[in-house]
Amino acid sequence: MLSDMKNLIFAVLAALAAFLCSCSGVAEPNGEGNREASYNMGVFLPLSGSNAEAASEVLNGMRIAESHVNSQGGLNGVRLSLKVADTSNPDYEFSSAFNSMASDGVKVFNIGFGNETVFLCRTLAGEENIFVNYLSSYAPVTLDSKNSTRIFISAAQQGDVMASAVDRSDGAEKQLVLMNVDNLVGKSNGDYLGFVLNVGKTKLYKDVYGEGETRFGVFGEQIMRLWAQYVFYVGYGKELSPFLLHLGKSGFKGEVVADCGFYYEPKPEVPSGIKLVRVETLFQRGEIKTPVSLNFRRDYKAAYGREPTWMAAYGYDSVMLLSKAAVEAKFDPKKMRAFFADKTYDAAIGKISFDSSGDSVSELTLAEQK
Repeated sequence: MLSDMKNLIFAVLAALAAFLCSCSGVAEPNGEGNREASYNMGVFLPLSGSNAEAASEVLNGMRIAESHVNSQGGLNGVRLSLKVADTSNPDYEFSSAFNSMASDGVKVFNIGFGNETVFLCRTLAGEENIFVNYLSSYAPVTLDSKNSTRIFISAAQQGDVMASAVDRSDGAEKQLVLMNVDNLVGKSNGDYLGFVLNVGKTKLYKDVYGEGETRFGVFGEQIMRLWAQYVFYVGYGKELSPFLLHLGKSGFKGEVVADCGFYYEPKPEVPSGIKLVRVETLFQRGEIKTPVSLNFRRDYKAAYGREPTWMAAYGYDSVMLLSKAAVEAKFDPKKMRAFFADKTYDAAIGKISFDSSGDSVSELTLAEQK
């Protein structure tokens, strides 16, 4: 009898505690009323292989942000913890890695760089209980995904910036050649650029090259036969130096317009007679002097002994903005899009503006490289 009475008292007390928690208005990080030891955020990046250097830069920036968030008290007092998966690992399988993270309470993910983002943005669009930041230039990545944002450079914005290099003031016909890397993201980004280039009096020719290609002799000869005035390069940056070299050997005298790419150092040697202009972030030009950007530069250099790249800045901004979005949404991933839609924020990379679909516009410019 006494034992039954004790059990009844404990049951009443437990019910009362649950009721008080539900009435307090304080959301828990996992959204289920049970405070966890940490708030886990997923990161999927190719940390080995051809894009490992750039992906590692993103992760380095994320680590600085993780430290900043935790030094400022975490997320409503809960420590932030990044859970990282190497997507270039031979044993990597997204579904198993995703399920493993989900079992650890992860509801916010950063997914980047690879061609898999083309498929994942469609697959994950139907997942209501997660929120995804796509670290990918793939132009339509957030268009049909109401559970996502892009805190990264966008191919659509880059395409608009690159197209502005063509001087159409004389009204004469322009011969343009567009070369893009031969993969899903490269083709998509090239298609968008081709769309915005092919206006007015224009002859536009398109071709593709393989990632890591070094033999561009045939391409150079073909470009000369087309009497091209402008040549557009869409890729990761690794092929730009041999591309320019072979254009110079072929006798090309005109303008090469390149996208931002992941690889900048060393800067490519520009053959005589060729003008090279390239998309750059104002961050990498040292023109962002806001406190958040300067503090990030200082802490990154203290941690890694060198200046951060624009990729590292986007990594930092991803974690900082997603953390703020999670807190504002009371840890409900279905409400996180509201933090981004039609908003502008000061970030390490500079000002980032988001449209209604959560896609971003950053501070970019075209800069001549000599």
